[in-house]
Amino acid sequence: MEVCLSSFSKNWIYITLALITLLGLQLRLQSVRYTVVNMPIRADAMDYLYYAINLKVFNTYSRSTEAVEGKVASPKPDAVRSPGYPLFLRFFIVDSDVQTIIFNISLAQALLSTLTIVLVYFSFVGFLSPPPALLAAFFTALSPHLVNSNIYLLSETLFCFLLMLFFWLLTRLRSNPSYFLLLATGLALGLSTLTRPWTQYFIVLLIPLLAIGSPLVRPYRAGFLISLGFVIPIGFWIVRNLSTLGIITDDTLAINALHHGLYPDMMYDHRPETLGYPYKFDPHSSEIAASLTSVRGEVIKRFIEYPWEYIKWYLFGKPVMLFSWDMFANGGGDIYIYPVLRTAYNEFWLFKASHSLMFNLHSYLVVLAGLGSALPWLPAKYRLPGVEYLFITRCLSALFLYFVLVHCVGAPFARYSIPMQPIVYGLAMLAFRYGLTQYKTTKRHAGLQTQEKMD
Repeated sequence: MEVCLSSFSKNWIYITLALITLLGLQLRLQSVRYTVVNMPIRADAMDYLYYAINLKVFNTYSRSTEAVEGKVASPKPDAVRSPGYPLFLRFFIVDSDVQTIIFNISLAQALLSTLTIVLVYFSFVGFLSPPPALLAAFFTALSPHLVNSNIYLLSETLFCFLLMLFFWLLTRLRSNPSYFLLLATGLALGLSTLTRPWTQYFIVLLIPLLAIGSPLVRPYRAGFLISLGFVIPIGFWIVRNLSTLGIITDDTLAINALHHGLYPDMMYDHRPETLGYPYKFDPHSSEIAASLTSVRGEVIKRFIEYPWEYIKWYLFGKPVMLFSWDMFANGGGDIYIYPVLRTAYNEFWLFKASHSLMFNLHSYLVVLAGLGSALPWLPAKYRLPGVEYLFITRCLSALFLYFVLVHCVGAPFARYSIPMQPIVYGLAMLAFRYGLTQYKTTKRHAGLQTQEKMD
């Protein structure tokens, strides 16, 4: 009877996961079908698309439009943006019709985003148990930000998928994992770094975690192989930059991140009309952004001149803005990175209901995630049961805290937190499970004490 019940429960778990995944797929496909973006080829999207076109047509990695427009014979190579997402887009540059290209990319991103839902469940089920892991997958399926990110030619969807693929592979590590699994884990992290560079130094945190707290028999061998897998794609990018440009990397985006995040509340002189673009209103922007040295000097100078204002901004204001619901930059607002002319969220009840639910839960889930990130580091007597999952929960916490730290140094655009939403949901469910366990333990102890008094 116990075996039948166990089998029955397991079957229902997978049926529920399948239904959640189908729900997520439906939302994503309908969003692609019905959303019309106002000027989809703009800003970052334009850069990514021209990188892909120049790769396809001229076999040159460049965001220049001059060669495509016929002004020069070949584009000038650069390394301003990392190549992960443009390489992904390159596979879709097979048609001269831009609308067809955008639709095919959006459709592929919708499918990747759906696979991410499955990865979320299998990444978290080990340390959460099935019900909270299903809930994390459900939130991932419903998230309007994750659904909507597929309609843009932006790296959020691909990066989110690669990040969850890396974490899922990390959860597969047992006492004596294969060489292939270790290399694949590092490769997934390397590919995610080539898509969004902020993960590049996470390997420095991961190796000590492997050495100190992992269940691996030979953690140093594992650390070496994961590092090797990580270095392979990064190494190709560095060699290309050195051979083509004579530099390891272009520091333009690093300068921009420090510069754009310099202004409290992301406003110049606290003027509301400058929200999201304070650097465009600063008359000294060009001097500040001249180099890494100049922008770092400006940050230090302002901390000295206005210490309390900048301490508040960097320690408290930036994390709040980073995880805000509204995409306050680029003119989109709400869940829209770029403005839309039509959206399924204004037309269909399922979209309206999912938007309302996730909007009302958003702040609570972020706060729970913050609490959940602290739990793996508590003294042993206060931790959740399950020592075998301590390593993976610490990796999850370290990834979240590292993300917050990096973006609190740079620009805290809410768009950057979209790929981290599955991580947020996993940590929130960890805090939820911890609270539920503590409640049950307290209630059981109270019941035993009452029984003893009655006896």
